[in-house]
Amino acid sequence: MEASALMDAHVQLKRIYTALNEALDLTRQLADAVDRDDQVATQMLIAMRQEPTDKLAGAHQVLAQQRQTLPPADAERLAAILKGAAAETEAEAPLAAQVGVNQRVLKQLVDLDRVVNHKLAREKSIYQ
Repeated sequence: MEASALMDAHVQLKRIYTALNEALDLTRQLADAVDRDDQVATQMLIAMRQEPTDKLAGAHQVLAQQRQTLPPADAERLAAILKGAAAETEAEAPLAAQVGVNQRVLKQLVDLDRVVNHKLAREKSIYQ
C-alpha cells in the first residue's frame, strides 16, 4: 500500500481519536452531573455529545471513501488493519498502533456510557 494512503488513513484515525476523547470527557462530565442530580447540566452535556459523534461519523465516512479509491488488495488490507489486524510492514505500524489506541478509548467510552445510561434510563436502558 502506498505511503500516502497509509498517511491519509492515519489522519482520519487521529481525528477519530480526538473525537473519542472529546466524547469520553463529556461523558465523564455527564456522569458527574447525573450523580449530582443536576438536570440542566445533564441535558446540556447530552446535547454537547452530538458534536464529537458527528465528527466520528464524518471521519468514518472519509475512511470508507478512501478505501473505495484504493486498488482491491490495498482496500482489503486497509480494512483488515482498521478491524485490528497486526501490521505486516513497518509502514503499517503507526496505523495499526492508532487503531489499537482508538479501540481502547472506545471501550472506555462505551463502558462509561453504559453506566450513565443505566442511571438515566434504568430499565429502559439501551444496554441490556
